[in-house]
Amino acid sequence: MSWIIGILIVLWLGLNALAVWIATRPPRTPAICSPGAIGAPQEPITIKSHDLIELSGWWVPGADTHTIAVMCHGAFLSKGELAPVAYLLWQHGISSVLFDFRGHGQSVGGTISFGYQEKDDVISVLEWIKKRDPEARIILIVSSMGSVAAAIAWAENPELADALVLDSAYANLGKAVGGWWRFIGGNALALFLAPAVWLSVLILGFNPFTVKLPEYLEKLRGKPVLFMHGTDDPVAPARQAGKNLYALGPGVEAVWFQGCTHSEGRWEQPNIYRGALLRFLATNGFIKRAEQEISSD
Repeated sequence: MSWIIGILIVLWLGLNALAVWIATRPPRTPAICSPGAIGAPQEPITIKSHDLIELSGWWVPGADTHTIAVMCHGAFLSKGELAPVAYLLWQHGISSVLFDFRGHGQSVGGTISFGYQEKDDVISVLEWIKKRDPEARIILIVSSMGSVAAAIAWAENPELADALVLDSAYANLGKAVGGWWRFIGGNALALFLAPAVWLSVLILGFNPFTVKLPEYLEKLRGKPVLFMHGTDDPVAPARQAGKNLYALGPGVEAVWFQGCTHSEGRWEQPNIYRGALLRFLATNGFIKRAEQEISSD
């Protein structure tokens, strides 16, 4: 009987290891939307990261080519995720760079680490922009994994960006893994794959529980940051998200999307998202637009 239990335990752990392997090497998601498809100008670009991974991207030139939004997508998605936001900003004169993280879309090479190693991709993109235009004003507009990567990148390199729109960021990477399993398969799947986060240490090469976003966000206190989050987010529950908001300090504008799950507010409550985004940009001098006109969006 004991050998049967042993076999079941080995099989269970093996399935957990397989889940981690697949999660860190997910199928490539095509960009089902692009700024060009909606009506904005769009040029293909390739940016090499510090470890020579080729990041596939789009350059969307707006009327103001010195004000640039860098769009950072979520895990398992691609640069097309934030294409509608890039189009909105293009309508207001802001240029954009959208790119596929390592292990995503059309970028060559790399496994994914849900934000921690992807910070190097963000830094490489920001340096690419600064090399082309040292005076560029850069706004990071991000989602989920992209939020974590961008926040860490800016905290470690404060000279490379000027503002951050933080949407659906998890506070602790280790806890977010369990939340992700719950998001896609409920409590049963989260319980079955509980060991996966510990097995990921062997595959990722770092302990995800040590990646605590509030420690980085504290370094961004006083900087222009717009916080956005869904109240029913199972990947990054409101209590965890509140730690991120607290770390940013008093005075940070927070938008809670009532009833929305992970990264859902942008789609389910677009008027709230769009209005908050445009007000934030106008308040911080990135666009010039009457407050009453922004409020009507």
